[in-house]
Parts: sequence; C-alpha cells; structure tokens
Amino acid sequence: MVLAVMVTLAPVHAATQPSIPIEGRYSVLAIKIYVPLTPKWAHDVVLNAAIAWNEAQLWYLQGNPTATVYTFAETDDGSATSTVSFSMPAAFAVIAVGWTTYHYAPGSRTSIISTQTYLTPTVFNEVQGNNVTAVAYASWLALHELGRILGLGSVLDGRDIMEPRYVPQRVSEVPRLSTLDLYAVHVLAQGNAPTFVTLPNGVQDQFTPATAFLNPHQIVMAPTLGPAQSTTTAIQMPQPTAAPPRSVRFCRTFPV
Repeated sequence: MVLAVMVTLAPVHAATQPSIPIEGRYSVLAIKIYVPLTPKWAHDVVLNAAIAWNEAQLWYLQGNPTATVYTFAETDDGSATSTVSFSMPAAFAVIAVGWTTYHYAPGSRTSIISTQTYLTPTVFNEVQGNNVTAVAYASWLALHELGRILGLGSVLDGRDIMEPRYVPQRVSEVPRLSTLDLYAVHVLAQGNAPTFVTLPNGVQDQFTPATAFLNPHQIVMAPTLGPAQSTTTAIQMPQPTAAPPRSVRFCRTFPV
C-alpha cells in the first residue's frame, strides 16, 4: 500500500507573502503532551520533535525575553492537553499517516481546549525502530503533527515542515522549520487567532534544520539526518505587535 499524504489538506491562501492557515489557538501557554512510552524509539522521536519546537520558538524570540511562546511539557498523570497515539482510526488511516483532531471551547472554532493526534502504526512500531528510513520518516511526521497541535495548517510549498504531501526524498532530507512557522506560532501565543498568518512585507521566509535546535546527545532521529547544526547565524525575525507581551518560563522536561 502506498501512503500518499500525511494529513488532510488545508485550503490554499493566495497572498504576496508566504501565508499559513490557522486551525486555532490555546488559551494556555504550557501544552501538556502525553506520548506512549512504547515503543521507546518512537516515544523519543516525538519527544525530540517537542524539544525542537520549544527551542525553535526560544531561538526565534532571542533578544526579546518578555515575549510569549508555547511550551510542550511531557506528562503521564492524565492531565494531558494533547494526547498522541501510535494508532490510526480506520477512517483516517485510509487517507493519511498522521492526523490531529481539535476539541474547541463551546461555541468557538478558534479556542483549542485539547487535541488528539494519531500517528500511523505502520511506521511507529517496535520493528521499525531498526529501519533507518522509517525512523527518518517518523521524525518528519512527528514534527509535522506537533505543528498541527500548535494550531498550524498546511503549506503547499514542498519545503516547509507543514507541507502535508509525502515525497520520497523526505527520508533523506533534514526537516526544516520556517520563519513563517515560528512567526505564526508566536502570533497565536500572543492571543491572536486569524484565519491565516502572513509574513510582513519584505520579510524573507527562511528555513532552519530542526536538528539545529537539538543537542547532539539528544538526537534519536535517523543517522541520515546528520548532527546538530549551529544556530549562531541569526535570522531577522519579525515580531507581531497586536497584543501586549506576556512572559513564560521555559523548563526543559525532556531528558532523552
């Protein structure tokens, strides 16, 4: 069986600057995520994806310590805001290998209360932990679905981690987070929930390898993804100003 897509496709938005559709936003800044402990390799891949999103947001906001970010924090006490499952309901499995379902506040289509994410068991199983190709693909899927958990839709540009379409070269390329991804997440964390987030005029959409946000000893992704890369080359990131800044203390909670 050939799996052709990763998630459902979101509507395409025509704009001069790169744009991304928005599924909604959380009112809380700490997103408690439950990841199945087994298989361990799959747990670690999803956890590393959470670390990458956390660290990428902090990197994006460097020089602005009072700004707002979302933080993934692992939990196993039943208090999860976001639950990950290494299985897929039959209705989703026939069209996707990753799926995130949103639960909104009553009467709202923008205020996310919680999410349920499904990742295909054809990849996230014990046997595939010895399959370099499968582990590389799993890292793509995990990063993509965590982006969905954060409220991001799909970008059909062939480069962004929020690109939902499967292409074979993904297993040999390093997954990359974009300026647009991080800008959009920051807009959401500040309390806004537009239908689309568009980069300001003149801001270039640049791409940074997800491995750049992980220390080498943390990485449990496939060897083909290579070592962590330096983040010393700063990208000029636009800062939204629609809402007053709030602060959040970042705590690393993902020893791998």
